[in-house]
Amino acid sequence: MKKIPIYNQSPDAVGGIFIAYHSADDLADFETRLEAHRDDFFIFFVLTNGHAVLKCDMIDIEINADNILMIKPLQIHHGQDGTPDAAGYYIGVAPFLIPNNCLEVFQSLAVSEQLNVIDPAKQEELLDTIQLLHRSFTSSNPNKAQIINGLFNALIYHFANLYAESKSPVKEFKNQSAVIYANFKKLITDRTFLESPSYFAKKLNITTSHLNDCVNASSGKSVTYWLQNAMIIEAQRLLYYTESEVKEIAFALGFQDHTYFSRLFKKITKETPLAFRKKFRE
Repeated sequence: MKKIPIYNQSPDAVGGIFIAYHSADDLADFETRLEAHRDDFFIFFVLTNGHAVLKCDMIDIEINADNILMIKPLQIHHGQDGTPDAAGYYIGVAPFLIPNNCLEVFQSLAVSEQLNVIDPAKQEELLDTIQLLHRSFTSSNPNKAQIINGLFNALIYHFANLYAESKSPVKEFKNQSAVIYANFKKLITDRTFLESPSYFAKKLNITTSHLNDCVNASSGKSVTYWLQNAMIIEAQRLLYYTESEVKEIAFALGFQDHTYFSRLFKKITKETPLAFRKKFRE
């Protein structure tokens, strides 16, 4: 069976943020160039012209001009079709940069709700913010990373508001595995990610084995992966946004042994906590 590739964020990302404008020429042969894959970061497509079709977790999604499509980390997606004049912005974001209140909005969305029509009354402000972020990303200004981060924070709240205010979800079929996976993800918080898989199985009134089967079927990853992923995202936030020592961060996350936390962080991310902090603050 062919293995579905998982792609990391572009090395050109600045502080966990990447943005590019793709013209119609860039999107030529759209369906063949974007084969089925997963990404370990959030993606926002904002189409400014034309029409395109993506398949996300087996659902065809049609994107028109002035539409926004969000792809969650590890969702399987690939291009299906695109008109010759299709053009727009691609924004890739490391999960730890998304504020918790925005993350709750995005994670609660069904696949069919991940496409949103930009309110005409808010189009100008939203596109101005995106364009300013893109210009800053391609510039060589002093304090570039700080400027990009500030503009991104404004943009992500624009996105969250659009999705939170949406009242017109498309009907979508959900199987049992998808429902259990969605309910499991809702139970993961900064207070529960160190709990065992059996804790979550008990909360959902199912066996641990069945929980793992459903989570694997829906995401391609285990329950343990998602718990560690939630812990790592919170750790990355604390490393990025605070000056706390690694020992303090480990204790704040609930670890009794800060050296174990550092080893686990490196095992999962392939870099030490301090290396992560240095890389994303450069």
